[in-house]
Amino acid sequence: MRGIIRTFSFSMHRFQFRWIPFIATCLLMAVFLRLGWWQWSKGIDVETQVALRDSRSAVNPLLLGAQRVDAREVDGTSVVVRGYFDVAQQFFLDNQQHQGRPGVHVITPLQIEGTQVRVLVNRGWIGWGNSRAVLPEVPVPAERVEVHGRAVLPSGKAPAFVSESVGETGALRTRIRLEEIQAAHDHPLQPVVILMTTTDTSDGLIRDWPELSNKAPMHKGYAAQWFLMAVLLLAFFVRSSYRKANV
Repeated sequence: MRGIIRTFSFSMHRFQFRWIPFIATCLLMAVFLRLGWWQWSKGIDVETQVALRDSRSAVNPLLLGAQRVDAREVDGTSVVVRGYFDVAQQFFLDNQQHQGRPGVHVITPLQIEGTQVRVLVNRGWIGWGNSRAVLPEVPVPAERVEVHGRAVLPSGKAPAFVSESVGETGALRTRIRLEEIQAAHDHPLQPVVILMTTTDTSDGLIRDWPELSNKAPMHKGYAAQWFLMAVLLLAFFVRSSYRKANV
């Protein structure tokens, strides 16, 4: 074991330096520090995105037009869009609850004024009636509309995509897949969904959208945990290397 173990005496204790535990400690510390820095960087990136989003929304809502937007850049941004609802392509997003009641979100494509481009508008929540075999009846304005809302990325957390025709103008789905909707039609589609905001409740829809989340503190919390684990590992290595000296 010569060359592998070195001993240093300090008072009544002896520090025994072992190469194998030292190398293992260094490798694990490098992993912990790398993970900590990764989480910290993600937290900084999220803070930057949130600050940019809030600054844009505080000035003026983004006017959506024919030009395709960057979905991640506008995620959470206040937007406004003008055009006509395409009721023939309206569908319902299943498995949505409000105050414990089952229901659906009404997703109506809107043809942006002066273009062939569509954008999906989540017009709000409505509960199921007596039977799931009949979709809720929701009025759709036929005239030109101006929609205000918040642009969000479509959620892909639902189970496998289901699309079954119900009635003449609707379909029931469990999640929004923009690529499938785009492939089924000839017109371009903006890569976001607008959560419609309005004080008008005459259509019977409930628009109780969740508050915008800021995950920067969560990422920084994870970073602190990884950094702490690195410190504790180093302390354990030092403590375990000390042995009581024989007197």
